[in-house]
Amino acid sequence: MLHWLRGEGDLIDLFRALGRDRVVYAPEPGADGQLHLARAESWDEARHGLGPYRPVEPLKALFFRAREDLGRLDGETAAEGVHARVVIGVKNCDLSALRFHDRVFGEAEPSDPSYTEARRQTLLVSCDCLDCLEVCFCTVVGQQPYPEDGFDLNVSAVSQGYVVETGSERGEAAFRAAFPEPEPAPPAVLEERDRRRAEMRERVAAQAAGTGLRAGLDLQGAVQQSFERPLWEDFAADCVECGACNFICCTCHCFLLADGFCEASCPARVKQWDSCLFENFARVAGGANPRARRSQRLRHRFDKKFNFAPEVLGFYACDGCGRCTEACIGKIDIRDVLKRAVDDAQSVHADSG
Repeated sequence: MLHWLRGEGDLIDLFRALGRDRVVYAPEPGADGQLHLARAESWDEARHGLGPYRPVEPLKALFFRAREDLGRLDGETAAEGVHARVVIGVKNCDLSALRFHDRVFGEAEPSDPSYTEARRQTLLVSCDCLDCLEVCFCTVVGQQPYPEDGFDLNVSAVSQGYVVETGSERGEAAFRAAFPEPEPAPPAVLEERDRRRAEMRERVAAQAAGTGLRAGLDLQGAVQQSFERPLWEDFAADCVECGACNFICCTCHCFLLADGFCEASCPARVKQWDSCLFENFARVAGGANPRARRSQRLRHRFDKKFNFAPEVLGFYACDGCGRCTEACIGKIDIRDVLKRAVDDAQSVHADSG
């Protein structure tokens, strides 16, 4: 359903209603000049906003936590579950990344109970991007700067207010709880929304083109054909194996189960994020390591995202958010690596032709 809110006041009323009996997560400007995903007990328009682009923190952290106590090994139960919450201002890069986590933690057997509970308790309110960061390149990987599915509610700003699209029965019910007799979005308003979306998409595409990348490039083929090329050694020379690219990524999902002791000095088990850039990530119990070299680990990261994922799931495990480029201590730009892979693949074709 496509509803119309005539102004800022109606939007604030909606968010206040959604925040009743729910913990609120929303973009908030930080002292560092960046947007951060902040937690609050209710919606506060003086602090919160939709945000013109995605925040620093990936949405995955609310569903696949960086560290999760699974329980004591003496039989005690794990920590308390997730309370009802609403996440406002979700951008498409984070929203579409949940497809990957859903397949890994929600749809696989057995499913992860913590993940499925977090998904069940979370109302997702997405919105169109009104701006982009220099590192954004979602159009290159088959995405766009506005959501098309996966949300409960999506908000699109137009000159005469806001278009609110409901994407689920839960979203429609939540909207009608605030506006029992919603006003349908007029055709002229929808035309403006679509025009703004097209303009934003063209802007992101033009920015990506400046790095030599464009929509429709065969990134899977490029990574496959560059597998034995020297680019991995070249870029790995700047990698410090900190794992920041994995931890900040909206799709990375590897974790480590570790046994130790809780605060009460009882044996306990914890699940925490892991990184394929770490030296011991692929090491087996006998001590052998199929990816002992840093270049092999860097190559594996790209092979997983741009070769394995589309082969198994049909889409890239990258949504073009650019967070990894921002976080990299070694200043490795994912766009530079992809462009080099594309160029090397073309060189392979030329040499064989």
